[in-house]
Amino acid sequence: MSAELARRAGHYAAAVAECLLEAGLPVTGIQSCGPWRDTDGEYLDVEAGISFTQAFADQHGGGDGGLHWAGTSGWCLYTTDKEDRYLSGVRWPGAGLLPEPRLVAAFVDAFRLDPAGAGSSEQPYYPQEGQDFPMLLDSLAPYLPAQPCLFEEPQIRFADLHRRAYENRVRRALVSRASDPLTHLYLRQGELTALLHLLEYAESSNPSALNRLLAADLGARAGRPPEAAETHKGALQEANHRRQAP
Repeated sequence: MSAELARRAGHYAAAVAECLLEAGLPVTGIQSCGPWRDTDGEYLDVEAGISFTQAFADQHGGGDGGLHWAGTSGWCLYTTDKEDRYLSGVRWPGAGLLPEPRLVAAFVDAFRLDPAGAGSSEQPYYPQEGQDFPMLLDSLAPYLPAQPCLFEEPQIRFADLHRRAYENRVRRALVSRASDPLTHLYLRQGELTALLHLLEYAESSNPSALNRLLAADLGARAGRPPEAAETHKGALQEANHRRQAP
């Protein structure tokens, strides 16, 4: 039962992470674990977590930060102080043990606007540790993937969600509009070269037409026309059309 609880809690975290990604939040990963006994023989809780970029944490204390879910208290958003790395701020949304993913995303948005005013500092308690595990299994069932053969493991499901979310963000940003203003961003040549190296690295580990097109566009603007530069715009539109096709 412990492994199945961990799996289902992970899928619940993936469903919440999907809403966070759709809201534009910088999610980096999910984690989950089932109940287990420590060296003292005590029953521990079912847990799950969602991590964010360090830049997100830097905006809220500079140490560490993320979302944590427990089978006894539900979700909380925690931050740590940059100096001592201990928990310096924990907020609970107070929305029940298994709130809908969209409600968790709304809570994070509220926290970003007003950390001290979002949710509550008082930890709620629902089932007792080590109790009601069969009921919790049933309650987590709606968050299992619709295609279990493709996404049996939560980490695989999240990796697919993460990739598609960022591809969509990049695609929306690259499809230029006549009303888009030109920005005057001065880069050192070394900074631009470093960015192109990062795009090349991303392409080598995860081939993507979007990576290639963005690198080609930046290279052309830097005075180094890419191969077949005149077809860049058409290639971008074709790639976008393919991604939107059923």
